Amino acid sequence: MVDLNKLSPAALKAAMRGGTTAWGWVGSEDHVRYAEPITYRRKCWCGCGKRSTHIGMANGVALLSGCELSVRRWVSSPPC
Repeated sequence: MVDLNKLSPAALKAAMRGGTTAWGWVGSEDHVRYAEPITYRRKCWCGCGKRSTHIGMANGVALLSGCELSVRRWVSSPPC
């Protein structure tokens, strides 16, 4: 069982919209997507030349990292 009090505001919103079934164990692009800031910095995958500042998550599982713009676009895009 997931402790909802320990979730970030973005994760809590996603959990309320999509449910907490298998939270933190199984995440796919079919689940509700959200973004979280990260502390480590790598080069962004989108080709912008910037550093990765955010993580794209679904169902409590990190699926990608990138600059804020690329992750925001991924979060708002419809599932395939």
